[in-house]
Amino acid sequence: MGGVLTGTGQTGHARDLREVLAELPTGVTVLSAMTPDGPVGMTSSAVTSLSLDPMLMLACVHRSSSTLALILEAGRFGISVLGSDAAAVSEAFAQGPPLERFRRVPYRTERGVPLLRDALAGLTCEVFDTHPGGDHTILVGRVTGAARADGAAGTPLVRHRGSYRGLG
Repeated sequence: MGGVLTGTGQTGHARDLREVLAELPTGVTVLSAMTPDGPVGMTSSAVTSLSLDPMLMLACVHRSSSTLALILEAGRFGISVLGSDAAAVSEAFAQGPPLERFRRVPYRTERGVPLLRDALAGLTCEVFDTHPGGDHTILVGRVTGAARADGAAGTPLVRHRGSYRGLG
């Protein structure tokens, strides 16, 4: 194995840590919420299941994210699991104003939360808890609904080494 990371937390080593973590493939999702002005969303690869009893999901969102503030204000959020053909959707939800991101993407509303219509799967959650996590907020959601897309036989979109990939 190569060199050892020392002194993590120092800015010089954050880049090194990012390069190391790029070796860990992650699924790509869109976190979403409904606001009085319409749906908002953001791309996230820091999403995972936390517990089956109770059913909890975990998402890590940069604490300065305007989408995080809107999710917390709404008190509920959605998780849309992107398929391997959705790299452009992921990019669209990673930039620009949060209220603009849903303009060209079909969605449906489940339990008051927008979910992407073409996603492989979707979950709806109520905000259960939040925790500080360095420059991120750890968002814990209690699952209120979960479903795979009808006939979902596609493969998930995965991020690895800074690029999008499909499995298979």
